[in-house]
Amino acid sequence: MSKKETILQTALYLFNQHNFTSIGVDRIIQDSNVAKMTFYKYYPSKEKLIQACLARRAEEIQSKINCNLESFKDDDYLGKIKAIYSYYLNWFKSEQFNGCLFQKASINILKQYPSLNQPIMDYRDWLHDLTETLFSGLKVKHTYILSSIFINILDGMTVYANINKDHITIEKSWDYIESLITIDQPQSGT
Repeated sequence: MSKKETILQTALYLFNQHNFTSIGVDRIIQDSNVAKMTFYKYYPSKEKLIQACLARRAEEIQSKINCNLESFKDDDYLGKIKAIYSYYLNWFKSEQFNGCLFQKASINILKQYPSLNQPIMDYRDWLHDLTETLFSGLKVKHTYILSSIFINILDGMTVYANINKDHITIEKSWDYIESLITIDQPQSGT
């Protein structure tokens, strides 16, 4: 693994385990076992490192979700939506789950580093476009709104899972999501 990748992986791990404000550059340098000059050669600032971390995290999530969706038939839109939901549930149950880096960035450091808004919005736009396309395949009336509600539910589930490890309540939210889809589909004869 290159030194640049080592720094990035170390930062991702530390930011995930803690948060962006409690982990400084010195800690990342120490845990990466690189020289300070090496760190700054690849990441001229903490802000640039955080941008790289958010971009990498987005790539990882997108890759995993897209891989999960490939196992469904092209027209199984409901199955694909549930697969996205299930990705989140499985993530919550994993040992790597310590909250969402995008939520942490929004809460902890967005005011300090306004440029981080872009990678956050890029990820959210990708997820919104993906889910809106799937809802469109289900022929719901309000794809944009339903996609926004779905993502807000995922965000709420993420916050809840971070403070409460009892996932039974979270798992019940699929019934609510499914009922929203049913309500928003045109009724026969209309």
